[in-house]
Amino acid sequence: MNANWLLKSSTLWGVLGASGLLSLMALLFSEGGLPELRKREAELATAHARLVELNRRNRELLEEVQRLAAKDPELMEALARRQGYARPGETVYTFRNRER
Repeated sequence: MNANWLLKSSTLWGVLGASGLLSLMALLFSEGGLPELRKREAELATAHARLVELNRRNRELLEEVQRLAAKDPELMEALARRQGYARPGETVYTFRNRER
């Protein structure tokens, strides 16, 4: 048997073609195939975006904790005002959104 004869064999090429076609179909339509891969990639992108947002929020909270530990007067006043406190002699006006 020589290599030239094998390369001219239509049976060999038919088997290789059928094998390739079956492999491609398995890749595209199997349970863990290409559609599943695309779904997982989308989930990964969503998780990555959430992770980036959580990291940003953690940095903000860390900065706030550091400012609180340093007893930053501006931050203390802002926190007190959020809770409805005012300085002596100040009047606090509260506005509510009218619901339609």
